[in-house]
Amino acid sequence: KGGGRGSPSAGGGGGGGKPRGPKSCCCYICGKQCLMSSFEVHQKGCIEKFQKDNPGKPLPRKPELDEDATLEERDAAAQEAYKEDVMAQCPGCGRRFRDEATMQKHQKGCRGSGGGGGGGFWGAPRG
Repeated sequence: KGGGRGSPSAGGGGGGGKPRGPKSCCCYICGKQCLMSSFEVHQKGCIEKFQKDNPGKPLPRKPELDEDATLEERDAAAQEAYKEDVMAQCPGCGRRFRDEATMQKHQKGCRGSGGGGGGGFWGAPRG
């Protein structure tokens, strides 16, 4: 009886709390999940890459949060900042893309429906 292999918290006998494990948060610059323990290192590299890949484009705004904001609030704010400041939005249909180049490729076939549905590429009749 008792421990066996693995950690004492493995197996989840604790009553439905939040899952344990490494804490991560969305990066407001690249949109990827990053471990909180290495977030500052990730952010420095991410800023350098953003500036190299986007000369002249301002850095995305860092979300302003209270010190006591939860991890979930921080994550949601970072996702929103990434969506608004980094992703490119198609003026025809409103879809968002990771960068301008991807959005421009999309625009070649965009019908500007805005309402979605009828998904252009997969089986929708042309013309």
